[in-house]
Amino acid sequence: MFLPLSAMEEKLTSLLENVKSIFMRYGIKSVTMDDLCREMGISKKTLYQFVSDKNDLVKKAMSHEICTDQLEMNSVLEKNLGAIDELMEITKLVGVKLKNMHPSILYDMQKYYPEAWEIMSKHRNGYIVQTIKNNILKGQKEGIYRFDLNEQIIALLFASKIELFADTNAYAHLGLTPSQMYAENLIYHIRGIANLEGIKLLEQKFSSSNPSPYEK
Repeated sequence: MFLPLSAMEEKLTSLLENVKSIFMRYGIKSVTMDDLCREMGISKKTLYQFVSDKNDLVKKAMSHEICTDQLEMNSVLEKNLGAIDELMEITKLVGVKLKNMHPSILYDMQKYYPEAWEIMSKHRNGYIVQTIKNNILKGQKEGIYRFDLNEQIIALLFASKIELFADTNAYAHLGLTPSQMYAENLIYHIRGIANLEGIKLLEQKFSSSNPSPYEK
């Protein structure tokens, strides 16, 4: 007896959420299909109803994560916040993910699961870059960002740093967290693209009377 497609999709979504949680804790390469089944309390037969092999599983998990990311980010964009507030909210979302991400995940994908890495790269260079470009245009319309900018280059630089901050080996010995690094990058980024009015607004939001919303 076959389950309706909607039920199958629901089961796959639940499975991918569990898989993502396991990968976030332990990384990808070190976790076997047997490990995943044991952690989730399912049989390999059940797992292979949804995926053909581990490579397929990692691709599906990555695609699911991207869909989740876009839904969360779209919910921020739909609030129609000011440019700086919008960027702060986006940074909070990314900071939480970086905080909970195993440091080997991106390395594992790039070296062992190139198809999943390509999916993530397209997301970064497409959706993420376009979101940052749109934020720059919004800030320019609000009169708080400079006009003498190359939006494409600035957006690419901002998006590429996500991978840098995910590599905690580069700064963990200093007692710094991914959330702190990404929050500091936000201030660095805005100071670089803002005009005097924008910098004043930024300083108001991060003043001693209105402290940073990020983990310190």
